Amino acid sequence: MAKKDYYEVLGVSKTATEQEIKSAYRKLAKKYHPDVNKENGAEEKFKEVNEAASILLDADKRAKYDQFGHAAFDGSSGFGGSGFGGFEDFFSNMGGGMDFGDIFSDLFGGGSRRSSRRGPSKGQDVGVEVRLTFREFVFGVTKKVNLNLIKNCERCNGVGAENPNDVNICTRCNGAGQIIVNKQMGPFQVQNQITCDRCNGVGKEFKNKCKSCHGKGIEHKREQVELELPRGARLGQQFVLRGKGHASLEGGMPGDLYVTIDVLENDVFELINNSDDLIMNYNISYIDAILGNEILIKTLDGDVRLKVPKGVHSGQIIKVHNKGLFKNQSSDKRGDLLIRVNISVPSSVSKEEKKLLKEIEELSNYKPKNNIE
Repeated sequence: MAKKDYYEVLGVSKTATEQEIKSAYRKLAKKYHPDVNKENGAEEKFKEVNEAASILLDADKRAKYDQFGHAAFDGSSGFGGSGFGGFEDFFSNMGGGMDFGDIFSDLFGGGSRRSSRRGPSKGQDVGVEVRLTFREFVFGVTKKVNLNLIKNCERCNGVGAENPNDVNICTRCNGAGQIIVNKQMGPFQVQNQITCDRCNGVGKEFKNKCKSCHGKGIEHKREQVELELPRGARLGQQFVLRGKGHASLEGGMPGDLYVTIDVLENDVFELINNSDDLIMNYNISYIDAILGNEILIKTLDGDVRLKVPKGVHSGQIIKVHNKGLFKNQSSDKRGDLLIRVNISVPSSVSKEEKKLLKEIEELSNYKPKNNIE
């Protein structure tokens, strides 16, 4: 059977750049690798893709292929071709241009063989949402929250052994925490670096494990953390407390605690997006609305005297300056308190009130307007 055109196999044009060929090869090698694709013909397709790439990613071989086609590598053709002698030539001629560890690392969960072990990793971060009342939100508050944290074992201080002298370097990985394994990939082998299965990546072995943590060096502990939440915060704002998260499993720095601010909803106060102002819904009597009386209203700052405009209607806003949200943590400047008036009408009145209201009704010429189209 005649071989397919190498450019067609990789799905690239004959003018494709080296980078375009590499990209196409990566995609197809992942798609048809026998360890991933169990369909009939996948392995043959995988070999075909590798053969095409070995020619087109070698400048000299590609030039010969472009001129003579497959005959350039057929020893019986009279062209003196070198033949397709296997994948060893492919690797040696790549000149480091393609990292097969990068291509296949997602298939096997390991890194490339050129990767190196880093220092102890940081502990995991912890997130907590704190819900505040509007008073706490405006003026700031100190809150205590209970967290379930991974902490260094108190008995062994995170060592994992009864005695520090009981800790030895892992004999399998020599303390690296990772080992090199060979993975057969079709007709060739690729080395991959994986976590050591003896020490689980720690790089240590224990002669006598800690009786409390059983060699883990950590324990789960419920801990109360005190949070200083300042005034001037905003809904959804996040504060970071460094080193207040989970302990590292490898003796590194502990993780951080991320605190997100939320506010308990109620019927009185409302926030405005991207504003320092605060809305307050407030009920006033129909008498105060008619007469325009001066009233005493209760706010988060205490009692405030307010002159009600005569003829005020429900939904109208009365502004009180400098009683909204603090603009920031260090400033005394604040937004405004926007009082949204709701005129409250009693469901029942006394006989005397009803008599007086009837007299007012006879005296009044007021008729509400209704525009109906």
